[in-house]
Amino acid sequence: MTELKAHNFQEVYQALGLNLNTLGCIMLDLEPIKIDGWLGQDGITPYSYTLPTHVSPNKERFWINGYVADRTPHVTLLYGLLQTGKNYQWHIQHILLGWKLDSVEIDHFGYFQSPYQDEEYYCIVGHLKITPELQEGHDRLCMLPHIKTFPGYKAHVTIAYIKKDDQWRDAFIEDLNREFVGKQLKVSPTINYGGKN
Repeated sequence: MTELKAHNFQEVYQALGLNLNTLGCIMLDLEPIKIDGWLGQDGITPYSYTLPTHVSPNKERFWINGYVADRTPHVTLLYGLLQTGKNYQWHIQHILLGWKLDSVEIDHFGYFQSPYQDEEYYCIVGHLKITPELQEGHDRLCMLPHIKTFPGYKAHVTIAYIKKDDQWRDAFIEDLNREFVGKQLKVSPTINYGGKN
């Protein structure tokens, strides 16, 4: 086992009658991160057209949808609620009462491996600086019934899902680091309770 994650123990969650793909998620929407003006190596083709994006064929994984930072950028405050976020809406509003977060800062870019054995890709992410306010939002939500699917809290904004190509991964991360490290992203004041829109 190279990385400790709940997906390594599928049989445990199946025995409990839980589907890790359908756990609840609470997020804060962020302003879009656009790379529209970036050109590919030929100096003509838009960068985004040459990026080897990955879109999941599994409809349960609707969020795995290529370059997402210009459409659905968000920071996850908590993933793993035993019910959908909407079912906990009243509880979440009370737990977050008096808590506020205006912006987040990109610390650096990196990637996560796909947690799915039947689907290989890299998830390119902007790791966020963990401020006391961001950590508090996460800690407050951890008081609700949930499953921890990864150790620790790795606050991030997902940029894109790309095919498993190490060269592209490294070049893309280098370009993102050069352009966006230190960028402040505005946070929407409205809670995103997850689910497919």
